Amino acid sequence: MSTQLSARSILLLIDHRRNRRLLADWLNSEYEVILPENGVETTFDLCIVDETSFSRYRDELDARKESALPTFLPYLLVTSTTSPARTPEVWKGVDEVITTPIEKAVLQARIDGLLERRRLSVEIEREKEQSEERFRTLFQTAPDPVFVLDADGRIQSVNDAFCQVSGLERTAVLGERVENIHAFPNDSLERLTADICGQEDDDQLPPYSVTYMTPDGETRYAEINTAQMQFDTERPEIIGIFRDVTEHKRRKQELQHQNERLDEFASMLAHELRNPLGIAQGYLRVAELENADDAFDEVREAHDRMERMINEMLDLARRPGAIEDTERTEFHDIIESAWSRMAPPEATLVLENVGGEISADVDRLSQVFENLFRNAVEHVGEDVTVRVERLSDGILVEDDGPGIPAEHRDTVFQSGYTTDNGTGLGLSIARQIVEAHGWDIDVAEGNDGGARFEITGMQFGERAE
Repeated sequence: MSTQLSARSILLLIDHRRNRRLLADWLNSEYEVILPENGVETTFDLCIVDETSFSRYRDELDARKESALPTFLPYLLVTSTTSPARTPEVWKGVDEVITTPIEKAVLQARIDGLLERRRLSVEIEREKEQSEERFRTLFQTAPDPVFVLDADGRIQSVNDAFCQVSGLERTAVLGERVENIHAFPNDSLERLTADICGQEDDDQLPPYSVTYMTPDGETRYAEINTAQMQFDTERPEIIGIFRDVTEHKRRKQELQHQNERLDEFASMLAHELRNPLGIAQGYLRVAELENADDAFDEVREAHDRMERMINEMLDLARRPGAIEDTERTEFHDIIESAWSRMAPPEATLVLENVGGEISADVDRLSQVFENLFRNAVEHVGEDVTVRVERLSDGILVEDDGPGIPAEHRDTVFQSGYTTDNGTGLGLSIARQIVEAHGWDIDVAEGNDGGARFEITGMQFGERAE
């Protein structure tokens, strides 16, 4: 088979010497012409043959065409108007027939058409071989173990990673059923093989979770993803890929354990605080009946602080970074609703350009502003003035208090940080919610010296009518 993509060599098998020479002289200007001396044992892209030579070299020509498969090797048969009728059996293997006499332009068009088909065939086969070589390279060098099973569930091929995981030589596993490999001591591979054997063409098998043992005796976890290959419809094969999920499984278990401990801690805190809180509230009601409110102002404030701590610790335990379904909501509605729930009557809210819609988890975003407003009240007083203004890519929340010292601005979002009677959790929770939305929050000095919080990365839509 020729590997030259030019496909320009022509073998002339013309019995009549003078006709052969004339045709060769005419073709030489455009093509590489081959005049055989010892049959057809030569490389060519097109054979022009007359009936006499075709009969003489019939077996050799049939063998050459067969050996060239799957590439196309064309034969052009030259006959004459005086030739007797030929049957299809006699012309089997011939791709085109010309009848002499024929115009040179017509003959050249026929030759060029056959050579172009030959060139495309060789090019396609070459690309196929390159693709197969790339696939073999990817298969062997893939970091995950890969195996190929036949329809009976027997291993036809494995890559280097499979051999490393199983600790076996390639020759030891070829032809074996995959569930018989001792590195996989569980029955899930038996179910996998059974499902593969009964799989329909369009079936997509789910990943299978398996355990396997490394050569040094370590038990690890993996998922097997499979796909059916239809290179041979009579003998379909299945390719399976092992993906090690040991570390993922361990991290998931650790996270689950940490969440359980956090839930336990939050429940314990709520239980421990609510008991004395309930007792103190009972005594406070007695004191109020006796008109002793002034003496118990500090007690009432401590109760409020404990209540906020319980609620904020529960919020922290419920992962404020977990965002539920988002929805588009009028931004000013979120601000005004949060302000109405926690601001004292003496406080003042100033809104500047807060129209438009925002896509967010409304409950979580409301909690951000409640915490920012509460922070302003706790550090400035109940007569605080808070200004909320939209920026080009976010918003600012600024109070008229003394502000946050520069040396403390890097720590205000840490859990437990407080400079007053706050819980030290509100700003930490606010930051987690903001970052869960994909935004950023920073603290700076306000225009009048107060605390200024900026949330950036937000996108606002047109205000709903």
